[in-house]
Amino acid sequence: MTEGRLPPQNDDPNSGDNVNRPESKNYKRRYVDYFEFAPVGYFTFNRSGVILNVNPTGALLLGKERDSLLSQPFSEFIASDSLDIFQSHSQRLFESRKKQTCDVKLLNGNGHSHWVQLDSVAVPNGNGDSGQFRTVINEITDRKLAEETLRRACDELEQKVFERTAELEKTNERLRAQISECEYAEAALRESENKYSTLVEDALIGVYINKDGKIDFANDKFAAIYGYSKNEMIGLDSTMLVHPEDRPLVIELREKRLRGEKVPSEYEIRGLKKNGDTIWVMRSLSLINYQDGPAIAGIVQDMTKRRQAEEALRESDKELRILSNQLLSTEEKERKRIARELHDGIGQALSAIKFSVENSLRELRQSPDHAEFTSLETVIPLTQKTIEEVRRIVKDLRPSILDDLGILATINWFCREFQNVYSGIRIKREINIHENDIPSPLKTVIYRILQEALNNVVKHSQADLVQLSLQKTDNGVELTVHDNGTGFDLTEAISLIPSRRGFGLASMRERAELSGANFHIKSAEGEGTTIRVVWKPQAIEY
Repeated sequence: MTEGRLPPQNDDPNSGDNVNRPESKNYKRRYVDYFEFAPVGYFTFNRSGVILNVNPTGALLLGKERDSLLSQPFSEFIASDSLDIFQSHSQRLFESRKKQTCDVKLLNGNGHSHWVQLDSVAVPNGNGDSGQFRTVINEITDRKLAEETLRRACDELEQKVFERTAELEKTNERLRAQISECEYAEAALRESENKYSTLVEDALIGVYINKDGKIDFANDKFAAIYGYSKNEMIGLDSTMLVHPEDRPLVIELREKRLRGEKVPSEYEIRGLKKNGDTIWVMRSLSLINYQDGPAIAGIVQDMTKRRQAEEALRESDKELRILSNQLLSTEEKERKRIARELHDGIGQALSAIKFSVENSLRELRQSPDHAEFTSLETVIPLTQKTIEEVRRIVKDLRPSILDDLGILATINWFCREFQNVYSGIRIKREINIHENDIPSPLKTVIYRILQEALNNVVKHSQADLVQLSLQKTDNGVELTVHDNGTGFDLTEAISLIPSRRGFGLASMRERAELSGANFHIKSAEGEGTTIRVVWKPQAIEY
């Protein structure tokens, strides 16, 4: 499998120091197995619905070669009468940031259509923003056909019963003596009932009737879902088909339904098979009059595979976050290593060169050859400038004061350096916390967020005052950076594509959330911007 076919992600289990770690190899192998051999279609889309990645099952659903689908709009494979459904599905997904489900009709390569169910979740694209979404696609054509067939059969039966009843009434009124007409109507009714019975028995979804807490009727599919035969089903206590932890809820809903109270007509619970295995099922129930008394008619669908796919997606997202955190940690270690090598290697070498040239100049000052003296004299400022540039790069990569003196001293130093460069921006600091209250990994996170926040002030805010607060509260550790600048429309900024929005806000949010913090930003045009990061006590203990 090539890298281009892996799901888009910000962290790579093969990158950096992770490449030789067994857990990274195991993760990648497990992830590839989930993706490549899943019985359902896995898709990754960008915000516009363009296909970024697809597994073999997904390509099969669209009737196309897998490589030909990459960068193609998914809408090209959706039937025209389902386009609005998919667009609304995508819009709700990014507005709510919650899982969304819908049914759409797809067109495959030969022009035929089929029904699928889409279950989508928005995921971070590496900078904390939900710019992509992943979708599990299940083939549900058989279910749709069964539902449509069942509906038509019901309509047909109702219509035929109505027609036959009307016909029978007229016949009775006109020809009460003609018993043969009555027998004909009864035969037609029995035929319709037989057709309906056949339809239910052969349905691709489970159908059953619960009478007085016992299974009074079950079709083959219902029995197969739970691993029983039809004969074993009849008379079985219906609660035996429910997971013990869900039984109280099911019994309560059944009693309320029988009393005529308003309850959900459809819900998802855990079922229990004959062999003891747990499954997930979707129940659609209604109260009916059956055998001179109330009963519950139900339709059951096995949702176990969909649940497993959803769990795989959640596990994948969790592992991606772990790898992202490892990547940031590796990046910080690399910054520290490069800064140390620049300081101990190039910096000291340049200082030695400068010292040597200065010694040579002192000797040449007593020499009559002033031309050679002047030539060497120009080297010293250039060398000094290079030394200062190396020092600046070292500080940008990783200020040594952070490791030597801690975060509080680093904040004071950084604010002084910032104001020396940007004299028109005043920083008002309020520090109410001890150095020992902040764990070492969190110090780096606080510094990087502060660094990015002040960079944003310089680039965008046009502010002349920044209020910086770092304090320990009952809620944990709280960092606040507020400027009195122009502010911005937060909703509009979030909606921009990453290439136009920049990575400042996303970088701060990602660092904060990966360290266990809650990240908040408040801004409005003309009212400045406030960034607030809160680490709960449990996050501070990591």
